[in-house]
Amino acid sequence: MSQLDLFADEPEEPPTLVVPAAPVRRYLTDLPPAPMPVTTSAQPCPAPAAVRRKLEHYRPSQKNPQAHAFEIAEAVNYAWHHAQGGTSIEVPLGVVATLALWPLRGPDAYLAADWWLSLDDTDLMTAFRECWARWWIMRPDLIDRATPLHKWIEDEKPPARRAGAIRAVVEAALTGGLLHLTSSDDAYYRSTADVMGAVLTILRSEGAHVALAEIHTPPELAELMARMLLDDGPMEAGMTFDEPAGGTGGMYRSAAQIMRERGMDPHQFGWSLADIDPLAAAGAAVNAILWDLGPHVLIACGDTLHEGNVPARAAREALESLDRRDRLRSQVVFLAAIQKVDALIRDVAA
Repeated sequence: MSQLDLFADEPEEPPTLVVPAAPVRRYLTDLPPAPMPVTTSAQPCPAPAAVRRKLEHYRPSQKNPQAHAFEIAEAVNYAWHHAQGGTSIEVPLGVVATLALWPLRGPDAYLAADWWLSLDDTDLMTAFRECWARWWIMRPDLIDRATPLHKWIEDEKPPARRAGAIRAVVEAALTGGLLHLTSSDDAYYRSTADVMGAVLTILRSEGAHVALAEIHTPPELAELMARMLLDDGPMEAGMTFDEPAGGTGGMYRSAAQIMRERGMDPHQFGWSLADIDPLAAAGAAVNAILWDLGPHVLIACGDTLHEGNVPARAAREALESLDRRDRLRSQVVFLAAIQKVDALIRDVAA
């Protein structure tokens, strides 16, 4: 038991808190008295540490690429309808396609998400136009087939709520980790999931699926079927695959992945796909670019049972697209030459 020290110094008394008096009411005197002011501790408080904002990488929460694709699709679907974007599902599908096709590739390309999110509405639409224009110069046949996904960008009088809904979709897709699936400079890693198919499946209503007889093939089943097909016989360069009801191309994705695993190049094969749904065919055209199936790709849109030879018509349309691109390119080169000559003449005259 401790003893009392009679010679010890007296302990310092804590500082007395000064409590201000309650303010006197000048008006509304019939109300209850004002509460006493809240007092704070007299002890000094440490200054809060500075918080450094970390760069958002928006990494996927799912390790399975297909599960990640459907997670993004659910987020896009919620964002579009929560913002009251309307029934035109080609708009959110086109937004996802544009972000996926953005030509910046490489190990750090996913950091472009911060750049996308910093754009205002005008710059966002400008970036969309430039992305599709770039790919049209390179693959006019596929970009013309994907017209439903970018035609709305040129609407002169879009619905009032569309801009906000588009921005909501952009944020949902990017923060969900879309660029981690689509921005690799290696086609093998860009082909780990069918994002376009997942988004179309989630956006489309159950009644529309029934009316179009549209059934999404599970990726595991598509891979099994592709392996059985490729194991059935020898694969030789120059062979062509034909899919009369191919949707967004999930079977071709699996086949191309298996080819790459076996050291084969999908560019050495032909890929012909048709679907009755314009949005599915448009998604397949985007996927053909994203998955780098090569130059020998033909995407058709039509009823193969009713029309018959749909790929033949698609081949003519593809040639027309290429011819139109070449004519416009020649005109641009000619105009550039005229401007150059005109500039030289002005310099000489000066």
